[in-house]
Amino acid sequence: MCDALRELFAEELKEENEKGMERGIHLAKLIFKLSAQGSSDEEIAEKCDLPLEQVREILG
Repeated sequence: MCDALRELFAEELKEENEKGMERGIHLAKLIFKLSAQGSSDEEIAEKCDLPLEQVREILG
């Protein structure tokens, strides 16, 4: 029973991880695009609903 549960949860975790990676890549692309268009870090954070520190970390 435990092995079956592990397999089930492993697959679900893998799928959620993939979805999270896709979302992260999409957000990073959007952040770089907005920055290239002249948006300030603060504007980007607001538009992407992210903390300002996280936007600045992505932009490096």
